[in-house]
Amino acid sequence: MADAPRKRRWPWILAAFVVLALLGAFWVNRQLEPNRLTATVLARAGEALGLEFTIEGTPEYALRPEPRLVLPGLKVRQPGAAAPWILRAERAEVSLPWDTLTGGEVLVITRVELQRPEVDLAALASWQASRPPSAGPFELPTFTDGMLMRDGRILGADWAIESFALELPELVPGSPASAELSGRFVQDATEIVFAGRLGADRAGLATRLALDANGRLRSGGTDVPWTLALAGELDATRTPLSLAFDELQWRSESPLPDLDGAGRVDYGDKLSLQLEGELPRWPAGWPALPEPLAASTAAFGFSLRYDGPPDASAPLALRLRRDETTLASTLVVPELLAWLDADAANPLPPLSGELQTPRLDVGGATLEGVRITLEDTPVGGTSVPMPAAIGTEVPPTDEAADE
Repeated sequence: MADAPRKRRWPWILAAFVVLALLGAFWVNRQLEPNRLTATVLARAGEALGLEFTIEGTPEYALRPEPRLVLPGLKVRQPGAAAPWILRAERAEVSLPWDTLTGGEVLVITRVELQRPEVDLAALASWQASRPPSAGPFELPTFTDGMLMRDGRILGADWAIESFALELPELVPGSPASAELSGRFVQDATEIVFAGRLGADRAGLATRLALDANGRLRSGGTDVPWTLALAGELDATRTPLSLAFDELQWRSESPLPDLDGAGRVDYGDKLSLQLEGELPRWPAGWPALPEPLAASTAAFGFSLRYDGPPDASAPLALRLRRDETTLASTLVVPELLAWLDADAANPLPPLSGELQTPRLDVGGATLEGVRITLEDTPVGGTSVPMPAAIGTEVPPTDEAADE
C-alpha cells in the first residue's frame, strides 16, 4: 500500500517538470527573440568599448552551433561626437559564445564577418583621444574563429583605401597572429594596389610586426610593380602611433628606386619619417650620372627626414653619398614624381641643395674640388632648379683640350 502515494505523486512531479520546461522555453525564446538578443549583444559590446552600436533593419539569428546574429546596416559611433559614425557596414554577421551573452568578464567573439565596411580614421582617432586615462589603452577582443572583411573602405583626411579585404583566422590577445590583406590606396592621381600578409609576434597594440606585400604603383604615366618586406616594433598604445623598423627592403622598377634601410615612422595629426639605408643601384630611367660616379659600383648611402602632412606635400630632407661624393638636398615628392614622369624633363631635378665631389668629368673637362649649389627657382610658374655656384674648377687636361 506504500506504493500507492508514490504512484499518485509522480503525475504532479511530471507536471512540475513540464511547467518548468515551458517556463524555461518561454524565457529562452524571449531572450533569443531577434531584437532582444541583438539589443543584448550590442549593449554588451558598447559597454565594453564605450561606443554606441545601432542597426538599420530587422536582425536575424540562429542557434547552431552557437548564437549567430545577422545585423543589417550596422553603425558604430562615439556617443556625443560630431562624427556620424566610426564604422558602418552594409551587413555584419556575428557569432559569439553563451558566456558573452550572459555577461562574462572577458569579451569573447567567435567570428565576425563584415560586408562593405567603412572606417573613418578621424572619428576613430577622436574616440581614442576621448577615452579617460583610467580606461587604459584600448584592449583587443578575442576572435576564436577570426574575422573577415570584404569590399571595405578606410577613409583618411584626403586619401582612401578602396576594395579593402582582410582575413584574420584567429585573434587572441598576447598570442601570435597573422592576416591576409589587400586593397587599393587612392590619393589624387596616385593609386597603389597592394596585397600581402601581416604577422604579429603577439596580438596587441604594442608588438613586433612583419609585413610582406606586393602590388603596383600608378601615378601619372608611371605604372610599375613593387614588393615590400618590413619588420619592426609597433606601438599604438599612445598618440602618435609609431613604428620603428629595423628591416626594410623595397624593390620596384624605374623611375622608382630600389632601397634597403631602417628607420622610424610616427603617424598622428602629421607624419614624421626617418629613414636611412642604401640604394643598391641608380635607376635606369633617371638622368645619367657623370664620371666617375657612373663607373662606381658602390651603393648609394642615403638618409631621409620628413615632418609634415601625411600626403607628403611638405619638403623632405634627403642626403645621398657615393664614395666621396655627397648631395644634401630638400625636395617635394609630388614635384619629383612629376619631373621623373615628364617626357621632356628638365636636365636637373626639382630640388634645392648642395653637391660636393672631389672630381667630376663634364663635357670632356675634368673638374676637381667641385661644389654645386642648386636652387629650385620658379620660372614661368614651373619650379626649375638652377645651378647657382660652382666651386674650385681645374682646367681640362691636354687630352681633353685636344678633343
